[in-house]
Amino acid sequence: MKNRAAIIAVLLVISIGNFSRLQSKEGISPVQFISIFAIGALSSLLIREIALKIKGKS
Repeated sequence: MKNRAAIIAVLLVISIGNFSRLQSKEGISPVQFISIFAIGALSSLLIREIALKIKGKS
């Protein structure tokens, strides 16, 4: 799939926007934990895709 990095970037922006809408409390709720985990997972996937594209061009 050629547009994989673009799709991952859009999903990352959506997950960051969703996380910023959550109300902050003193502790971390399970929903916040899952949102943080999703942001980290999508970030790592995006970095991997970018690295593969750069490595492929060299």
